[in-house]
Amino acid sequence: MIEFEHTIFIILLLSGILNAKPPQQRWAAFAIFLGVLLVFLPPARQIAPPWEIIIGIIIPLLLWQNIRRIINSDWRGWGSTTLWGITVLIFSITLWLIGALNWAGALLFGIIIASMIWRAGEPENQASYMSQMGTLTLIFLLTEVDTAIQSPNHYVGGMFSAAFFGVATAIFALYLLRRVHPQLHPWISIGQVYLAYWFSYFAGVSAVTAALISVMTFVWLNQYKQVGSRVKTLPAPINSWSGFGLILSLFLLLGWQAHQPVSTLLLVEVIAGTLLGLIVTWIGRRWNLAAFHKERTYWMSGARIALLLFPALLLWPRDTLYNPIQLAVAIGIAIFIIGFSHAMLSYYFPRGLYSKNLSE
Repeated sequence: MIEFEHTIFIILLLSGILNAKPPQQRWAAFAIFLGVLLVFLPPARQIAPPWEIIIGIIIPLLLWQNIRRIINSDWRGWGSTTLWGITVLIFSITLWLIGALNWAGALLFGIIIASMIWRAGEPENQASYMSQMGTLTLIFLLTEVDTAIQSPNHYVGGMFSAAFFGVATAIFALYLLRRVHPQLHPWISIGQVYLAYWFSYFAGVSAVTAALISVMTFVWLNQYKQVGSRVKTLPAPINSWSGFGLILSLFLLLGWQAHQPVSTLLLVEVIAGTLLGLIVTWIGRRWNLAAFHKERTYWMSGARIALLLFPALLLWPRDTLYNPIQLAVAIGIAIFIIGFSHAMLSYYFPRGLYSKNLSE
């Protein structure tokens, strides 16, 4: 795996732990802060992790944690969508002008940061599709863009095959729910995502699409159509100390291994990005958007942005992502998946069911 893909995966881990809600979140924030400090220390020994295995373990977990919210998601009105787009442009232009990033890399950072801001403040029952864009773009950029560019016809056909695998896996999991003790239901809920991912991976089709569709189908049939034994509370593994600890430990190890020296330019970028985030938060509250509820202070919003920007910009290889086609394809796939899910949910669900709460 090349350096660019290493960095994407580390940013995915960082986004996952920043968006998690483990018990005693103050201690979790302190652990993240200590982890960020590790970038100042050069590693005593270089380790060659088994990247394919690690990605196969973490990606389905991140997909379940994030995409189970898509059942309750919507565009949340033109105000939220417009501010999200403006946020992406502002961050992208700022990082492009004052930093050493090319415009494609700056645009990717803009999408990641805007999605993280929306995801951090949204209640579970008022989620938006904008908060999913950053994670999905990173995942597709990491795992499937090269295949989509090299063999577009094969990849498109593979997406539909993967969707079939995802639906079949979800139905099989619902069948198992009837046969096992309720204590095993959380394991089946998460395990079916791994089954869809790895089966599609070895079949040579879109593993991410299969996992994503399996989550959507499982939640839809289980929560709304109540097929099988209903799982009353959908598990959120990264919100537990065990899941959070796994993601955090990987981030600490891989971030430490990717040590880079800190520069003045990096500090300027982080400070500028943090100030921009605070301005966006102020505007969102003035517009009374759900993603900017007043339970979170301005300073906490700024701290989250700084914690994302500092290690992400520090580790980001500035001389990569010069091929804008990679980013365009990743964004296009993410938009297609979100648009497809929106169309299907609008068709099958009455409008009021979007507000149904899935306990986090």
